[in-house]
Amino acid sequence: MDINRIDGRVEDVDEALRQLRERLSPQGDIVSEAGRQRTIDVFGKPLSPQQVVNQICGDIRDRGMEALLEYSQKLDGASLTPETLHVPLEELSAAHGDADADFLATIRRIRDNIMEFQQAVRHEDVEVSRADGVVLRQRYVPLRRVGLCV
Repeated sequence: MDINRIDGRVEDVDEALRQLRERLSPQGDIVSEAGRQRTIDVFGKPLSPQQVVNQICGDIRDRGMEALLEYSQKLDGASLTPETLHVPLEELSAAHGDADADFLATIRRIRDNIMEFQQAVRHEDVEVSRADGVVLRQRYVPLRRVGLCV
């Protein structure tokens, strides 16, 4: 195994750390052999982490649910259908009823903390009317849904 070493006695440590952080970032190129092989198995070629994310997001954007279910199978081994992605209200209610009261109190506290912060930093719509009749407007509109790859 090749281990990179940074010797602060002889190197520019800040630059060496910057380069290492860049290589470890999602745009970087550090992938384990197992990860590289998995990428080849799924995509047919060795891709960087950024290329993998771009490929998945593009496929899901273009093909929707079909691509999502395909990647769930390929990456996680999960055999899902559009129906199995939806959790019935009865199951959610039962899970809530079975949850520990302290756990639920903690979740509520976390939710309240997030709401307090997000409301404090909430962006407001802005409108600027100019003397020449031009109106400039910036609006903040919530998105109906988003996709995240973490």
